[in-house]
Amino acid sequence: MDCLFCKIVQKQEPADIIYEDDEVLGFKNIKPEAPVHLLLIPKKHLQWGDDFNKDDLITLTKILSIAKKMASEQKAAKFIFNIGRASHLNHIHLHFLSGWEQEVPMHNI
Repeated sequence: MDCLFCKIVQKQEPADIIYEDDEVLGFKNIKPEAPVHLLLIPKKHLQWGDDFNKDDLITLTKILSIAKKMASEQKAAKFIFNIGRASHLNHIHLHFLSGWEQEVPMHNI
């Protein structure tokens, strides 16, 4: 499989990791669009067209929970799930954007 995120999970590609457990990996985006721009991904390659089993749904819920906890620690935050064709990467991922001093800019979001 030629998935960049899977290569990051397998430590075949570098990443500035900020969160890791058995199911989820979080790292800084190499092309940030906010003062804080992180990506949270399931370690298992999941795509939105997949049939999710119970463990997959638990992992996706866990990603939202992690993002919610991170957002409560920030002044202004947005998180966006990228899904398949909306992105050049099929691996499900959540963009966590924050760090603005005042209101979140809405361009490109």
